[in-house]
Amino acid sequence: PPPGWSESPRVVGEDPERMEPASQPQGPDSRTARREAIQAGLLWFAALIATVGLSTWLGGSPTTSVLGVPRWAAYGIFLPWVVFFVLHVRFYIRGTAGSRKA
Repeated sequence: PPPGWSESPRVVGEDPERMEPASQPQGPDSRTARREAIQAGLLWFAALIATVGLSTWLGGSPTTSVLGVPRWAAYGIFLPWVVFFVLHVRFYIRGTAGSRKA
């Protein structure tokens, strides 16, 4: 390398003594982001269990229909999707309302 250049690239103003490990959270929103990710994962898992469980349970009974749709699909798929969509929207609105700064 030319004189005055180092072997490894560095960012201007970077001080290796003060750098934090990459595994530690960076910034004030990292705790909130982690909490929201865990809540979203739990909500997804609950939707999975509800959809598969209700569809399996209702699918074993005699076929009846609700508005022309088999009962197991209406109550096992559509109803949980609507419920979890409403929960997701509520989760989103609650999360964005707290993050707005004046």
